[in-house]
Amino acid sequence: MRILITQARFLLGGTETYAVTVAEQLEWLGHPVKIHAGTASDAGRDLVASRGIELSVGPASKLAGIDDVDAVIAQDAACAYALASRRPDLPQIFVTHGFAPIERPAAALEPAPSVVVLNDRVGDHMDAIAGRPPLVRLRQPIDIDRFRPGNASRPKARRVLVLSNYLPADRLRMLEEVCAELGLEVSRLGDGAVKTIDPRPELDRADIVVGYGRSALEGMSMGRATYVWDRAGGDGWVTPETYAAIEADGFSGGATDLVIDRERLRADLAGYRPELGTLGFDLVRKHHSARRHAEALVELLRQATEPRPSEHYETIALLVRAEARAVSRAEGAEYGSRLLLAEHDLQRDRAELAEVAREEEVARREEETARREAVEAKLAEVFGSRSWRAMEPLRRLGARVRVR
Repeated sequence: MRILITQARFLLGGTETYAVTVAEQLEWLGHPVKIHAGTASDAGRDLVASRGIELSVGPASKLAGIDDVDAVIAQDAACAYALASRRPDLPQIFVTHGFAPIERPAAALEPAPSVVVLNDRVGDHMDAIAGRPPLVRLRQPIDIDRFRPGNASRPKARRVLVLSNYLPADRLRMLEEVCAELGLEVSRLGDGAVKTIDPRPELDRADIVVGYGRSALEGMSMGRATYVWDRAGGDGWVTPETYAAIEADGFSGGATDLVIDRERLRADLAGYRPELGTLGFDLVRKHHSARRHAEALVELLRQATEPRPSEHYETIALLVRAEARAVSRAEGAEYGSRLLLAEHDLQRDRAELAEVAREEEVARREEETARREAVEAKLAEVFGSRSWRAMEPLRRLGARVRVR
């Protein structure tokens, strides 16, 4: 079975890593795979090339070689509609990872394709949308042959790796300050820091991984004690006791009512145990095998029905892409506004620091002047005293004796 995996953008994140992980496993099962994306970044292209997978980029309506495909794993609605318009005989399933508009299932296809969800949080959302597409719950796949323990965990933690594209500056600052108090070195991978298509070397050097979503699972699979904490909050250490709730929430930090403040973060990191890494690897190996995930996808594709032809699918695809562009522009404008506000705050902080420094300099000079005036006043008092004048003849005599 020749399989096409599609998504709107191929950058460097969780959905892209999912796509290449699944593609490799499907090819191990003997199914040729191609990936198609509307756009791709250089890092995304490098990721695909590093795995030897074919990537095509551009509108799905102009995708070459569509007649050579037997089934589709769609990850964005625009491609799903465009392909159904061109090849209504092509069976599809849909994999959704979150709540972005482009990730909503292609609900207008008839019959609606099966929708694969990777956690209960997204599954509950998909179950609530109109039309209620048929849902299939699978777990996030990790290649446990690629991500596996290397160096043994240290008895006492020394290095913390933040593996995230989303950790806000205020949370990062709190983490860095807490780690400095505990004598822990902090490094980062992701947006705003070093970006890499292969995080394994850094994961192997770390003792603790702080992350979100697939990042947490990759840390666990490398045998590292993993702490779920990111932009939406956190759930702390992943242990056999906390795993079920954290996995159901997609390792997003919202599985519990836990609020991690500075004191809780410090206490948790101070409570590091090296066996947390071993237990994490065991959990991934037991529940997140990429091979079993790929086998389940093959079975779904074999059962998938072909969408009925419709002249409206291409129009719907255009509308979905237009919505995605509008959302992207709005997010870009919002991000730009945040950058301006951050720059304004930075300039304000610099001005405040400069004012504080100026006031401290003025205070220092005033203090020096006051001290000098006090010394001069004391000397004037001494030189003008009766006893000083009375001793003047003796001082002159002493001076003559020293000269001789």
